[in-house]
Amino acid sequence: MIFRAAETEFHEEASRACGLDDFGDDDYLEGLRALLAALDDEAPLNDIGRAMFRTNIVAALVGRLHSEHGWSTHPEHAEAAIDGPLVIMGLPRTGTTALQHLLAQDPSLQALELWISTSPKPRLPRARWHEDPDFRACDERMRVLHANSPDLMAIHPMAAHLPDECWHLTTQHFAHSGYEAQTHVPSYSRWWEGYDMGPAWRRHRKNLQLIGYREPGRRWLLKDATYLFHLGAFMGVYPDARVVMTHRDPVKLIPSVCSLCWALRSPTNEGLDKVAFGRAELDLWDRAIHAAMQVREALDPARFYDQHFKDFQRDPLATIRDIYAHFDLRYDEAADTAIRAFRAQNPPGKHGTHSYTLEEWGLEAGEIRERFADYCELYGVEPEP
Repeated sequence: MIFRAAETEFHEEASRACGLDDFGDDDYLEGLRALLAALDDEAPLNDIGRAMFRTNIVAALVGRLHSEHGWSTHPEHAEAAIDGPLVIMGLPRTGTTALQHLLAQDPSLQALELWISTSPKPRLPRARWHEDPDFRACDERMRVLHANSPDLMAIHPMAAHLPDECWHLTTQHFAHSGYEAQTHVPSYSRWWEGYDMGPAWRRHRKNLQLIGYREPGRRWLLKDATYLFHLGAFMGVYPDARVVMTHRDPVKLIPSVCSLCWALRSPTNEGLDKVAFGRAELDLWDRAIHAAMQVREALDPARFYDQHFKDFQRDPLATIRDIYAHFDLRYDEAADTAIRAFRAQNPPGKHGTHSYTLEEWGLEAGEIRERFADYCELYGVEPEP
């Protein structure tokens, strides 16, 4: 399959899948075409990988169709306020997922569950999710994913009902670094890092209004590592966001993110080289954190709370209470009870342990410390044993 040549076919398949045909404005085509070209010219995909990308591209287009349909069917969504969203941002493998899963238990917050981010619509009450065919389809996709990548749950827990990152909404614009996690597409990554994410984030906001407009009293909880690359554009769309920025020793997190992305890439790509891959990941996240540092320098420090991985590991509940206090949010008994119950049911290591080394990726601690020295000094990030 030549991806470029299949652009029209992908749109037709998406329309057949959901019975809709309004894709909205055509500003997403720039990103789609950058991705299709990179897949043809650079990606070392095997047959499974090519089928996976076909599925993912069609799914992103289906998401666009659902959004356009939802906005026209529920015009009242436009009146929904999104005030002071609580945003988790940081380098990967710094505890962002664990923090998000705990905070999402607070009844006063609403998170972006995986299933509804793929098919945006007004959210049903939790007890009725199983009635929705989109929920059931997402649940089945997750079962297949974990069957094909059995180590993934130990590295990064994912399920249809759990909160996830914002990437399913930004891929409606075909604008996200997640494609680079799945295969080698450097020309696409260069395009994306230089792209103005304002339109993608404005579409993201409209989707949140659609999903949550029936629950106006609940504050949004968001999470995505790629805010780092385009923090200025994100803050332009969410000017009152309250940001929890997570931190961890880069010598520990870089090989960990290599291991995660390798688990995603290895079943679907050919001729992979761990050393080249490790170098690419180091370069990617070096660029990400320095882009965010530059933007954050000009923003109000009170809008940020710096969370350190070692403190969160030692006492996650104390960390959460500190976050609420910093942003003057109410941490009540209902939140505390729900968070404690979730933690008791999902202790660290429930899905297995995650093992990795620097050496397997051809990385050296000295170089990592040198490249991230200014980051560690600015935010007080200490070496882990």
